[in-house]
Amino acid sequence: MYDDLARAQKPSALEWLVVHALIPSVLLTLVLQWPRAHISRATPTVCTCMCFLPDEPISERLLGGPLPDAFPVLITMPRASYPVIMRRLRIGGRVVLRMLVNERGRVDSTSILVLQATDAHFIQPSRQAVLAALFRPARFAGKAGAAWTMLAIDFNLNRR
Repeated sequence: MYDDLARAQKPSALEWLVVHALIPSVLLTLVLQWPRAHISRATPTVCTCMCFLPDEPISERLLGGPLPDAFPVLITMPRASYPVIMRRLRIGGRVVLRMLVNERGRVDSTSILVLQATDAHFIQPSRQAVLAALFRPARFAGKAGAAWTMLAIDFNLNRR
C-alpha cells in the first residue's frame, strides 16, 4: 500500500515518457487518421504513386528516370454502385485499385490491379466506375503519356 502511494507520487522515467510522449502521439495519430464521418457512401479518393512509362525499364525508373511533370488527375467518375447485399447487411468497405491511365485519360482495362478490398462484393462496382472515369493524363516533358496511379473508393452508408 505504501509502495503504491510512493510510486504514484514520483513516476519513473519510463512512466513519464509513456504518459507525456507516447500516449499523446498515439492519440494524435488516431485522430488524424480516423475516417471522417462526412464521407458519402461511394466517394473516390485519389492518391498518386510511382509513375513510369509502360515501355520504360523499371531499373531505369528506380535509378532516377524521368518523372512526370504532372501526375494523372481524376476529372469525372460515376458513383460506384453499392452492392445490394452489402447495403441490406449495412456493411461498408473500401477498395484500393492501381491502374494505368493512358495518354487519352482513360484507364486501360487490362491494367487494373486490386491492391486492397475489404470485401469481394465491392470489387466489380469499383472496376466499372474506374473504367468509366476520365482523367487528365500525366505529362512527360510537356507531352501526354501513360502513367500509373492509385484510387481508393470508400463505400459508406452515411448520407451527409
